[in-house]
Amino acid sequence: MALRVTMVVLLSAGVSYAHVMSRLESQTQAQLEKYIQERGDQESSLFQLAQDNIAALRDRLLLEFQQPTNINVQSEFEREYFSWNDGSLRNFPQNRPIQEFDSTRYASSAISLKTPLTTEFKQRMLIANTIISAYGAAWSHRFVNTYFLAPENAGVNYWNGVPMALQAPPDIYIPNEEYFYIAAPQHNPARLPQWTGVYLDPIVKVWMVSAVLPIYQGDRFLGVVGHDVVLTSLIQHTTQNQLPGTYNLIFRADGRLLVDPHHTPEIQQAQGQLKIDAIPDPHLQRIFQLVTNTSAKTQVLNNSQDREYLAVTRLKGPNWYFVTVYPQSLLSGTAWDMAQFILISGAVALLVEVLLLLSVLQQQIAKPLQTLTAASQQIANGDFAINLDTNRQDELGELASSFNSMVNQLKTSFIELEQINNALELKVDERTTTLQKTLQELQRTQTQMIQSEKMSALGQLVAGVAHEINNPVSFIYGNLSYIETYIADLLKFIQLYQHYYPHPVAEIKIEADKLDLAFALDDLPKMVASMKIGTERIREIVLSLRNFTRLDEAEFKAVNIHEGIDSTLLILQNRLREQAQRPAIEVVKQYSNLPLISCYPGQLNQVFMNIISNAIDAIELANKQLSRTEKTRYKNQILIQTQVLSENQVIISIVDNGSGISDAIITKIFDPFFTTKDVGKGSGLGLSISYQIVTELHQGQLHCHSILGTGTEFVITLPVQAKRRL
Repeated sequence: MALRVTMVVLLSAGVSYAHVMSRLESQTQAQLEKYIQERGDQESSLFQLAQDNIAALRDRLLLEFQQPTNINVQSEFEREYFSWNDGSLRNFPQNRPIQEFDSTRYASSAISLKTPLTTEFKQRMLIANTIISAYGAAWSHRFVNTYFLAPENAGVNYWNGVPMALQAPPDIYIPNEEYFYIAAPQHNPARLPQWTGVYLDPIVKVWMVSAVLPIYQGDRFLGVVGHDVVLTSLIQHTTQNQLPGTYNLIFRADGRLLVDPHHTPEIQQAQGQLKIDAIPDPHLQRIFQLVTNTSAKTQVLNNSQDREYLAVTRLKGPNWYFVTVYPQSLLSGTAWDMAQFILISGAVALLVEVLLLLSVLQQQIAKPLQTLTAASQQIANGDFAINLDTNRQDELGELASSFNSMVNQLKTSFIELEQINNALELKVDERTTTLQKTLQELQRTQTQMIQSEKMSALGQLVAGVAHEINNPVSFIYGNLSYIETYIADLLKFIQLYQHYYPHPVAEIKIEADKLDLAFALDDLPKMVASMKIGTERIREIVLSLRNFTRLDEAEFKAVNIHEGIDSTLLILQNRLREQAQRPAIEVVKQYSNLPLISCYPGQLNQVFMNIISNAIDAIELANKQLSRTEKTRYKNQILIQTQVLSENQVIISIVDNGSGISDAIITKIFDPFFTTKDVGKGSGLGLSISYQIVTELHQGQLHCHSILGTGTEFVITLPVQAKRRL
């Protein structure tokens, strides 16, 4: 009873906790959504105002640019602009202190050394000076500066109290600056307002972002107008004005972190160019992924991995992400207080309940339970002759009835257990059969491993022999060129000698006749050429043996499939030549331009060896069934074709015109140990192992098509990029 009461109390506390948490989560999400909407509107107001201002400024400048002028542009330009020692033109004399420039009333202006000073450009700069001075002063209470930038590398800037253009370095090239080129035609063909990244202004040392807008007269690009928006207030609001227990972030869609109270020093050090993926902070990176993967502009996301809510909005204008991180632990504390109250109340009620029950249990339940315990012990000893008193009209009476019923059921269960035991014996027999099949599969695998070891040993032997042959052959081949040179020199010398001494002494003439000097002089170069051809042939055979075994390429790598096929054909060249029982077998190669294939080259060479060897066997079997006359007319042929099937698949087709395979046999050719060859001539594992190498090791396909009496085709489909076997 105490346990039941305890369970009820715990369950009530759990349900209450879950209910409170559910309500708090719903309320919190609704409040967060409202909060983030209001916060987004509040922080976006300045950005929207900046865009409205520069649009109005663009319209006014364009209107003035299009108006006819009645002033002398040249004289007005010379009156307003002065040459400086660095070659630039500025609207204040260089020989006067800059502090005398009235930057509260007028905009400062600078024109680069190489700017072409056309009349239209001068008029445009004069108009820009007048308009920027008037509008900049009017907007200076909300925006630190207002400016106009010309593509000719000139600009007008109003900054209350700061003559920005007069302090600008002479080598600055405005079209390369971000606040210009993001609005230029090549980067902004739609002619929309653009926002730069956050930057620390090098002159006034404040964090800012620029809103810029291009000015066009028809299709002619006249320049850019803009505001610099100081972010000091936004950064302070973001880091200091937050809900209790939460914090705020601002970042761009391209991953640049703008405001984060946990990474403020890194942001300042990176000059506003700090990328989130460059920060070793997995939590921040998860927040960025969750926020940028959603399309809604304002919503509340559940970051279940970090147990927090992410209230997200997009700031209008620069379209930055403003995120409030709300830990879910703020909710669980309130819910846990409610659960604790329920637990404490339940514990007190439980204690009172237990004290009341103890007296009743001692008198009404303890003794009957002792009897029930003795009966249980009797059942444990295997004695089912039990019949408890069921006359009591309470729970113990019902328990006694249930106990008697249980005894009867136990008797029935023991009988059923015997039946189940018999059924288990049948299942054991079935499992034995399954194990036998498994054993056969293991034996097949063992045989396959032995075959692989044989191939490996053969490869090592062939590679060793090839290496040993290659050394002396290389020595001979390397010296043949010198021998050719020496012989040519000797022959030239002998010819020269014969020219000047056509009638040698008798002894020399007799010795020349004995040596057959004329024949030797004619045959010696031919013999050296034959020796060179022979050594080249040996070198080709050694290279083919090494390519076939590929012991140095046993690992997974990209190879040329054609090299493996050619090496296999060279090894089988002796079997392809004319034999006593048949003419030579012609190999027709139709190779396509295949990419390098990622594979286990030694294993694939084994597949080519098995299939081509079987093709030769099939052709020899077909020749046995022909007469001598038919054999001379019969053209023995193996056709090897390669082609690209798709971007990631290639096909190798090996076709012979041998005896073919019947329909009854073709379904079994890939089965282990199945062979139609005579005893001692085949293990029945070649095609089975080839099938596993292609399908399991390289994730490819191996198919066989055959017409009895006509020939057989094996088609190997391989991926260009197979997965490496682990």
